This record gives sequence, structure tokens and C-alpha cells, in this order.
Amino acid sequence: MNKNLQKSINRPIPWPNIHELDELNGSEADPIKVPLIEDYTFKDMSYLDTSEAYPLFEKQARIIAEKQYKGIIDVGCRHGPVNKILHEDIEYSDYNYFGFDTSSEPIAIAQDTWKDYDTINYKQMSWKEDFSVDFTVDVIILSGVLLYIEDDSHREKFFNYIMSNHNCKNAIIQEPYHFQRHWDDRLVLNTITNGGLDFLNKEYDVDEHYLDLPIFAGKRVLYDVSVSS
Repeated sequence: MNKNLQKSINRPIPWPNIHELDELNGSEADPIKVPLIEDYTFKDMSYLDTSEAYPLFEKQARIIAEKQYKGIIDVGCRHGPVNKILHEDIEYSDYNYFGFDTSSEPIAIAQDTWKDYDTINYKQMSWKEDFSVDFTVDVIILSGVLLYIEDDSHREKFFNYIMSNHNCKNAIIQEPYHFQRHWDDRLVLNTITNGGLDFLNKEYDVDEHYLDLPIFAGKRVLYDVSVSS
């Protein structure tokens, strides 16, 4: 058994539920590439809600508050943990937020949690759907989203489209790094941090923030992106 997988079972390292691994039943097989799951459960990804994973979302919230972003779109938001950090830990609440995800359970949880806040809205939908919001968009968050677009040219096209379609000049992108400490060798590491985001340098200023967290795939890169002045 992979030593990091054993650590996850003993729970010092928060780990996701990856059903494709369960299907192997201990058999030897080529590493598998985890597909984009359209409707995962809240529990499947709850490792991202641990204290160990907290800095991943806190850094996003800090950027939003420091730059005074007032209009936020969160693509692939799950239940939008950035809102809790902004409201409770940073005490920054003067903004409009729209988050969406393909998975029903996290969105239902988020809608119930924030039902009394008119400026925070969630919807179950795909990034492939066109949508609009009724506020000026200052920043678009894409957390672990762009890596699922495997072709570099399509990734660049999608990013430029979603930015221009909302007349947005800033983005926060989070992706797993191409080297990991806490991993399962039965999985192919799907990553685009080794060149797959180089297109950003054409039109944007990019500040890169590296995190090394004690969670599954805890080496992450957070890109603070703004249109070049």
C-alpha cells in the first residue's frame, strides 16, 4: 500500500473519497486519471473543509479583501468556503457573490447556509453554460477548474472568454502543483502548473503563491492575476 494512502487511513492527512480507487479492490493496474465528476457528494471533498486545508481559501479571501473586490464569480465553488472566511474571520462583507458548481449537494448546503444574504447566491450549473450576473465583476475565482481542460489552446480560449464575457480584469486561479508530497501512486497527477498556464503572461500580471499543506495534493499554486496595465 502507498505510504501516503496509509497515512490517510490513519487520518493525519485529510484525503478525498475517490471512488475510482475503490473499484480497483487492491488489484494491480495502470495509474488512473480521475475524471471531472459532475455530481460528487459533500463528503467526497470534505477534506478541503479541514483546518489543514484552511490556508487554501484564506489566501483567496485575503486577496479579495486587500484588493477590495466588490463583485465575485466563483467557478466550481462547492459550498463557497471563501464566504465564511470573508464574513467571520476577515470581517469583509461588502461584496456581491455568485458561485456555481455542477454538484447538487454542496450547492444545496450553500444555498441554505446563505439564504438570508441577498448579495450571496449559488446555482447548480456547468461552466459550459452561459450566464450573467447583475453586478460588476471584479474577480473570477477558478479553483482546480482549468486543469480539466486538457488542451492548452482550449484552456486559453475558455479563460479569455469568461473574463471578457464578464468584462473582468482579475482572477484567482488555484491548481495542484506538478510535484506532490501527499499522493496516491495509483492516480495520474493531473496538473497544469508546468506550462499549462503560460498563456497568462501574454496579457496579465501574475503573482504566484505556493502552498504546501498537509492534505491530499497539498502542494498548490495560487495565481493572483490582473490585466497588465
